[in-house]
Amino acid sequence: MGQQKIELISRRDFVKYCGGLGLGILANPATSILDIIPTLTPHLTMQLDWKYNVQFAGLLLADYYGLYQQRGLKVEILPVNSQNVFEQIAENPLILGCGEQDVILAAQVQGYPVKAIATMFQTSPLGLMSIPQNNIHSLNDLVGKKVGIHGDVKKIMELVININGLSPQDITILPISYQDKYERLQSGELAAVQCYSVDEPIGFSYKTGIQPNILKFSDYGYDAYVQVIFAHQRLLDNHSEWVNQFLKASFAGWKLALDNINQAAQIVVNTYIKPDSQYHNLEYQTKSLQLIADYITHGINPEQIGYISANRWQKMSEKLAQHGIIEKVPPLTDSLDSTLWLVA
Repeated sequence: MGQQKIELISRRDFVKYCGGLGLGILANPATSILDIIPTLTPHLTMQLDWKYNVQFAGLLLADYYGLYQQRGLKVEILPVNSQNVFEQIAENPLILGCGEQDVILAAQVQGYPVKAIATMFQTSPLGLMSIPQNNIHSLNDLVGKKVGIHGDVKKIMELVININGLSPQDITILPISYQDKYERLQSGELAAVQCYSVDEPIGFSYKTGIQPNILKFSDYGYDAYVQVIFAHQRLLDNHSEWVNQFLKASFAGWKLALDNINQAAQIVVNTYIKPDSQYHNLEYQTKSLQLIADYITHGINPEQIGYISANRWQKMSEKLAQHGIIEKVPPLTDSLDSTLWLVA
């Protein structure tokens, strides 16, 4: 890619405000979409929380190879847009979404009728990057220094600081934008900046020629699931078999992607990414997918991709509530449905 990101809000903010219409909102809101299409081929919409790129390679390969159609589904995969995904799913149960655990929990606390059902990433790519000359190799190396963080990730940074025996005063957190983060890091103003470790360090290296050091939040107690797939409760209640077939096709797509990373990246770049997109760079996307592969299988065996541990989900939910990232912990039975994707 070789270009710095220029988005003014993060993907975490996007998921709160984005969604897809799928089949559209019914003219009569008292009538459920699920009530009027049982005899038709199921048409589901998968609303992504970011732009087309290899972070969704499994879903895009499932589409490319017709895996959804083979399972009797018509699935439309939409990139992020400006609408609230949770509101759209509440109005149209045929939309599924994906996002980070804390964002989904927060929506559940607000009363949105969605449940987590599987996950693409077993651990979070959120972290910090620094230039080698700063000698930042651990969280303790940041004591007395300034760190740049985007938006609501400040609370996650504070969680990481607190659970590792430091106080908020030990590390100065400053707000940053995507537009000037690299320059502020290189100038020495900031010792480290927030990054999405499967993506931004590669772009930084292209732009500057510097291979940054990375601190992963997941190494410091941030044990959240990421790219979690969620669905409306009514869809789960009325057509769980559709959801199960969707998950089977999606994770079959991920297995194909991991089996041949070079080919998967080429398919995503050539078929789904527009030429003017910052992600239309085969070398960049190949490197990114190589990193993503570790997040798909982290801590599990290859046959368990997509698996969510109910115990880990609950413990992380409690940690998020304890540190004020969510208001409270939703009941586990209302938050996670692990029956749709049972793995060994």
